[in-house]
Amino acid sequence: MVRISAYSVATVLALLMTTATLPPLLADQSDRAVINAPISLLTAPIAGEMTEIAPGIGQRLAPGETVARIHNARIDRTTLITLDGKVSELRGSLLAARQKRESDEAYVAALDAEIKRQVEQTVAKLEGEVTEARARVGVANAEGQSTKAVVDRQQSMVDRNAASIDLVRPTQYKLEAARFDKDAESAKLAQKSAELAAVRKNVFVGNQSNSLAVLTQKRRDLAFDAQRLAIEETQLTSSLKTQTALLDAERKRLDSLTDAQLRATNGGVVLSLGAAQGRHVNPGDSVATLVDCEQAFAVGIFSYRQAQDLAVGTPVTISSAGSSEPQPGRVSEILPKTSDKTDQQYAVPFPQTERREMYVLVSLDRAEGDASTDRPRPQARTSPCSVGQWVTITRENGWIPSASVAWKAVASGFTGPEAQAGWTAVSTNVREVAVTMSHGIRRVAAWISPVSDADAARDEGHDGRRAETLR
Repeated sequence: MVRISAYSVATVLALLMTTATLPPLLADQSDRAVINAPISLLTAPIAGEMTEIAPGIGQRLAPGETVARIHNARIDRTTLITLDGKVSELRGSLLAARQKRESDEAYVAALDAEIKRQVEQTVAKLEGEVTEARARVGVANAEGQSTKAVVDRQQSMVDRNAASIDLVRPTQYKLEAARFDKDAESAKLAQKSAELAAVRKNVFVGNQSNSLAVLTQKRRDLAFDAQRLAIEETQLTSSLKTQTALLDAERKRLDSLTDAQLRATNGGVVLSLGAAQGRHVNPGDSVATLVDCEQAFAVGIFSYRQAQDLAVGTPVTISSAGSSEPQPGRVSEILPKTSDKTDQQYAVPFPQTERREMYVLVSLDRAEGDASTDRPRPQARTSPCSVGQWVTITRENGWIPSASVAWKAVASGFTGPEAQAGWTAVSTNVREVAVTMSHGIRRVAAWISPVSDADAARDEGHDGRRAETLR
């Protein structure tokens, strides 16, 4: 009796050591797996009060749909007021400069018309004076010629001693006077001609052109002032354009700081809400977390020794406690380890690995239409697309179960959901192996001792009934 007890204890210890050592290294199944999905974190871009937020967790949002609205009524508008004052001042200065320039240009145009009119009058007057001066020169020349003839006649008489020399002297004085009158009239003619030429060239000298000289100088001053105002207007226009651009940019900045909308860029399902309606938030505060259920996957932990058998593309099945049928999937990626930064990109952290273990990421095979209906999920759904649900991943055609699944099956009497999830793949594989071995034995027996066709048909029927019995 003692020996039987010792053997029983040794058998149990050996079984425990075997199940604790071999399955983790060679098991084709892992119940240390969880449903996960990438997330996008929506944070508040501005400070303010939440005026609108998504109804609740689990709501599916379309791409571009509004998740929340934030309004900030307490915004500093000092810069906007300062820029608005500068813009108003520049607009006033620009308007005044433009009006002054237009006034100067109109005054210059009026002066041009007046100068033109006076120049025409002065030219006509000078032309008359020049004509008169020429006539006077001609009269003086004629008087000089007449006086010279008298002097010559009297001098001839004196030379013939027909008259006294005293008779010639008055006539000679008169001749000299006539010459002086001619020179004076010639000088006046030259002066008038010069004035006429100067006026035609818009050069105003002399007493008669004094008013024209004043008008011309005034016109020149106004033209210079108009040019200065045109330059000032150009500078003010450039400054106004710059200040207006700054004012528009400041208004847009204040608008962006006053009201903000948070949108689901790629859509998704609301996983969690970090703020409620009416609450004040600061820039960077978490408002909502969206999970992309279309990219949900299962991540499980396997031994390094299974890396070759679980290569990318390997078909697997995913089962859970609340699912009657396993979900098919394929290995999409193998990771030796992760980091906290990687975990922040997903809805739940990856399970903790031990020494010489790796992560196997499995993509879920979705049917045509609504992919979310075929995913393993518990009966009472507590999170979008079953994120965070623990599942069991089994390699297709695998026959070594996980130790924990096996012990759960024993504890539940091979009838609970753990047993069904753990032994479904194993029973299927065992059935296929049995049928394959039966066909192999029959072929060997037929090769050793040939049988008739009737016996072969009877054996085929017997194998069929045996396979049905195994099922």
